[in-house]
Amino acid sequence: MVAAYEAGASANQLAAEYRLGKGSVLKILRSGGAAIRVPRRLSESEIDEVVALYRDGQSLARIGERFGVVADTVSAALEGRGIARRDPQGRAR
Repeated sequence: MVAAYEAGASANQLAAEYRLGKGSVLKILRSGGAAIRVPRRLSESEIDEVVALYRDGQSLARIGERFGVVADTVSAALEGRGIARRDPQGRAR
């Protein structure tokens, strides 16, 4: 589990794979000597840019790659600003 985490797997991915809670995974990783990664948060100015990029049609994944975060972080930032999400075909939900 430690090797997978250090190779880039997230704690959430490992929790799903091993059918454990995220807290249990983190405990195992810490006891195995893994340095736990802290999720990066977007600043207010970055969220402004995220909103503009999303409104210009970019996907959550592409925006996330640009800022070094996962698509769920981008989605949460948009939700926090009250921005309606699109479906995979680009239509308003």
